[in-house]
Amino acid sequence: MALDDPTAIATEIPTVADSMPPVTRFAAIDIGTNSIHLVIAEISPQGDFRVLGREKDMVQIGKGGFSEHRLTDEAMDAGILALRRFKKLAESQDVKKFRVVATSAVREAHNGGEFVTRVREELGLRVTVIPADEEGRLIYLGVRHAMQLAPAGDADDLIVDIGGGSVECIACNAQQAWFIQSVKLGGARMAELFLHADPPDANDIKAMRRHLRKVLDPVLERIGERPIRRCIVTSGAARSIATICAKQRPPLVEGVDNELRIPRVEAQELKDRLLRMTRAERLALPGMDEKRVDSNIPALFVFLRVMQRFKFDTLVHCDFALREGVMIDYIAKHRQKLAARATWPNPRTRSVVSLAERCNYRRQHSQQVAALARVLFDQLAGLHELDYSYKELLSHAALLHDIGHLISHEGHHKHSYYLIRNGSLKGFGEQEVEIIANVARYHRKERPKKSHYSFKNLKPVHRRPVRKLAVLLRLADALDRNSFSVVHSLRCRQERDRVEIEIYAQQDAEIEMWCAKRHADLFEREFDRALDIVLHEEA
Repeated sequence: MALDDPTAIATEIPTVADSMPPVTRFAAIDIGTNSIHLVIAEISPQGDFRVLGREKDMVQIGKGGFSEHRLTDEAMDAGILALRRFKKLAESQDVKKFRVVATSAVREAHNGGEFVTRVREELGLRVTVIPADEEGRLIYLGVRHAMQLAPAGDADDLIVDIGGGSVECIACNAQQAWFIQSVKLGGARMAELFLHADPPDANDIKAMRRHLRKVLDPVLERIGERPIRRCIVTSGAARSIATICAKQRPPLVEGVDNELRIPRVEAQELKDRLLRMTRAERLALPGMDEKRVDSNIPALFVFLRVMQRFKFDTLVHCDFALREGVMIDYIAKHRQKLAARATWPNPRTRSVVSLAERCNYRRQHSQQVAALARVLFDQLAGLHELDYSYKELLSHAALLHDIGHLISHEGHHKHSYYLIRNGSLKGFGEQEVEIIANVARYHRKERPKKSHYSFKNLKPVHRRPVRKLAVLLRLADALDRNSFSVVHSLRCRQERDRVEIEIYAQQDAEIEMWCAKRHADLFEREFDRALDIVLHEEA
């Protein structure tokens, strides 16, 4: 007797998502004393990233506020304007995730909280004012990503980051940063407190040098307890000085290293020249940044003191620092979520999988059962006549059907119901959660009854669909009885009084067939068709 569905074909059981894994667009914003920096990156599900763009605005938010520890109204307005521009730029690049950090100037200002509140209320951005040791940790992460640091056990590296308000000194190797210390010797701060004359007054320079040594030398002495092989300098001041030094040299010939660096001899010569120059003359120097024309002088004093203490001939510049460290830190903390987003693009599915993982589910078995259940739903659509929305709920129930094992093997189907009902699934309505929980509850043992507490929680309109879905889940679960994904394809064919499910397997599937046949009576009760399970004879 011929079956009346000649179009039915064997459907391969999918095991991975067909779509390309999505990427995350992320923006890190660093509100420094001199500049506000933006870096936009595309983060892959594997945790790799590609920088899409960088922006900088030298707002000088700390200008004029070091003596009174207040941000001026003009500085706050300029900061808000720059952040608004950065936000629009990031959103035009489809950025959904922002991380905004503020450092020394906002951290020390009595009205720093006012600025943070304005940013939140006017721009919808949450600013985290990070402490000095956290700033140092993030700088270390950024540098470590960009440069090959010293192996653990060898002489260490020293990172010196000169910002507008503070200097971070970080002694580290490729494994860890074992020393992080912040000192209030930033270029803008020192220039504002000590450089009052044009050109700089000799007495002011002496006072600045005394203050610098008083604050910096004890830190360098503590670092010097272990051998240091190299000094890496970061931030805008370091890049500015390295650029000025480079422009004083003869043009590079092919094959010569073009790395930005600050040789000790050149730094000393540049410092002596700047101290003799007026502000206008300093501005005329090739490579000089107008907003660093004063702060570069104290920065040079810091660099030279470090080189003198550790007998360095050269400082090496690194482009990666705080903002890149913010991005790398985000990736490290969200690696699992990024991978989950790639595997499960649908946010409702991510919530289901998150619950399954919290309950230590058997991933391979659960995903195979869910895939089998979806195929059965599709190929028997003409028989069950359920709305397509039930397919998603069936798939979720299949992923979660065994999570009750977390509590106990005995009666685990009932425990699954409890865990799903109380699992805080996101994106689902109350009745959708009840459907998922009930379908999982009835994947074994008794069939649904009106007297059951769980079944009574369903609205009457959903009870008949749940009974049908539970049968499909039982069949799918049976067809992976040994949890080895033996069945790789299905073909369902229907006749007026029976349904034949032909299974395709490359290994012995007798156990799966035997288990599936045990549900034939329940299948006939719900679908009014006899059920035959047959094994396809492969050549």
